Amino acid sequence: MRDKLVLAIGVTLFLMLLAAMTNSWKAFGYLMALNLSLWLVFGAMKGEDKIGPAIWLGFIAFIIWAGCLSVIFYYWGLFKGTLPSFTIGGMHPGFFVLFPLMWLLSFIPVTLCYALLFDKWILPEESWNEYLEHLKKIRESREVGEYE
Repeated sequence: MRDKLVLAIGVTLFLMLLAAMTNSWKAFGYLMALNLSLWLVFGAMKGEDKIGPAIWLGFIAFIIWAGCLSVIFYYWGLFKGTLPSFTIGGMHPGFFVLFPLMWLLSFIPVTLCYALLFDKWILPEESWNEYLEHLKKIRESREVGEYE
């Protein structure tokens, strides 16, 4: 599963490169959202085959990013070449979506969820303790001269 995910990340990176080279910035934005979601799922995998609850976090993040990008592209097209007829909080409507909405709706909750997911799924306390015990055995065997 991990190999397939790495391949999917590579394909999306290649498609992002093609989109940038052909000046297709909308496609680039959506591919970027997909790529970031895939990286989020990849980073939250446990071992080689266990995706676990990170798949939902990646899916939700992609939906939020794609939705925000759609609104940004809408305002970009609406006010292309002109000043906007209104502002939101003194900002261009597209920038308002990019900064406060996309950041508050996406970055902060996804980061917090990832931190909670990390403690429960990726590296629970018992796995960390097993790792520390393993290191302790290695140190003890090196003192005796067995582990070289």
